[in-house]
This record gives sequence, structure tokens and C-alpha cells, in this order.
Amino acid sequence: MRLTFLLCLLSFVGLAQSFDSTIKSKKTFNTLAYVNVSILNKRVGTSTNLEGKFSMQLEKFKSDTLLISYLGFKTKKIAISSVLKNPAAYKVIYLEDELSSLDDVIIQIKKKKYGSKHSLGLRKKWFYSRIGVQFGMEQAILIPNDKSKVGKIEEVSFWVGKEEQLFYNSRLTWFRIKFYSYDEEKNEPKELLSYEDIILQPKENEKQELKVDVSKYHIPFPKDGVCVVIETVNPKPSKESDSQYITYPQLIYSRETINRSWKRYRGNNWFQQSEEHRSTSAIMGFEKKYYIAPALKIKVRYEK
Repeated sequence: MRLTFLLCLLSFVGLAQSFDSTIKSKKTFNTLAYVNVSILNKRVGTSTNLEGKFSMQLEKFKSDTLLISYLGFKTKKIAISSVLKNPAAYKVIYLEDELSSLDDVIIQIKKKKYGSKHSLGLRKKWFYSRIGVQFGMEQAILIPNDKSKVGKIEEVSFWVGKEEQLFYNSRLTWFRIKFYSYDEEKNEPKELLSYEDIILQPKENEKQELKVDVSKYHIPFPKDGVCVVIETVNPKPSKESDSQYITYPQLIYSRETINRSWKRYRGNNWFQQSEEHRSTSAIMGFEKKYYIAPALKIKVRYEK
């Protein structure tokens, strides 16, 4: 009896420390699904479910900041100390619409005339990654514009591979696609080029090409190229994910001679991995250095 009471008490204490909230649009009051919620500058976070709800343990992050980001809305930062002091005030969190000139850009794109499709992207020496990508991780790939002519993006495609061994902690992932301009001075993704929430749902655990026609979204292809982002999305977000798990199907990567990919976690700052990978040819007897990036391809039409 005493043991049962103790277990119930521990469960109650655990639940009491959990912060639960719902995220809505400030303009429409609609709930927002798959919003990224994380601790600023830490790889700890979750996302909202279909009802816009999320749950997190915040006690050990009292001096940190809650970061909330979502396509088409202003990023919101909240001091966790304020949340813990008055959680009732944050039972519903509202996000403001992002003000931009994207609508004007789309109108201009519609007026232009374009030529035939051209395929661009990273498709060299594929290989599998044996490490599952964490939910909420965003991987950006720069697709250069060698012609330095503006155009529009028609299609995005990339390959994922089958995970041969699924374990108890294996989790199915979806993929969100986003588009950013490229900041040549800072050498990183810059401004968002489309607010369309494009999520691809792969067929369980099998090798497959994921492809999406984005022509109806009128996404520009700038002179400096475009940074295409692949984000891993948890189809069934609840509380924070376990610290160790494997996501599947897994991205297939390309070996590149130039480092033109970046990562970030749930809207935090972009970072570029500086380490080089090496492959050694037993026959030729030499070592070759390379970088890796998701094997992604886009189709574009240039202005006439």
C-alpha cells in the first residue's frame, strides 16, 4: 500500500513539473501543428502535435530561454524563469505573422516568362549514413546558380534509404522542405523564400525517392543560388523525445569536394561542420578528402 502511494506521489510530482501549452496564431487564433519548441542554444526540444499542444520539462533550464519558431511567423523567445513563475500565463502562446515582401515577389514571378527545366543539385557518389538524424534537425544544402540568372524552382527530390535493423527506439520520421536565399558574406542561409509548409511523408522503412512539385508556390531561384533545407519532423510529437533513438528512413548523402551544407536545431543558429571525411583507395594508394551533404536535386526554369 505504501509502495503504491509512493509511486503515485512520484508520478504526481513528475506531472507537476511538466509545462503544457498550446500554440496559436495571434491573427486567426487557429492552433499551429508541428511548431518547433526548443531551449535556446541547446539541442533539447520538441514540437507541437496536430492540436498545437506540446509538453516539456523546464525545471533544469531555469536560467535559459524558450525558443519557438514556425514558418510564416515571427520567432518568439520567452524567459523560462517567467514561465516557471507563472505557468498559467503561458497556457496559450500566440505567434505573430511574419511581415515580408514575399507576396510581391510571387506576383512578379507570375508575370515573367520562363524557359525549359534544368536539373541542378548534389548527386555524386552516394552513400548511406548509419546515424539517424535527430527530430528537429535542419540540414541546409546550397545549390549554386552557375548561370547567375534568376528563375523559379519547379521541383525538389532526394533519396532516403532503408534501415536494415529496427530497434525499440527506432522512430519513423517525416521531412519538411524549406527554401532560403544565400548570404555570401556570412556564408550561410539568409532569408526565407517561401512560407509554404511542405512536409513529405515517406513509405515506412524502404529505399525511395521523395519528390515534390513546388511550381504552384512560385519560389524564386536567386542569382546567388538557393539553400534548400531538409528538416526531420516527428509525426507523433508528445513530450521530449528520448535522448537516444534512431530515425528512419535515413537520408542518403553525397560526397562533395566543397563544404556547402549547414545544420541547426529547431530554429537556433546555423553552424557549418568543419571536419573533412577521408577515403583511401587500396588500389591507387592515395587518400581523398571530402564533405558530405544530403543527395538532393532541384529542377528550375530560368527567365527568358
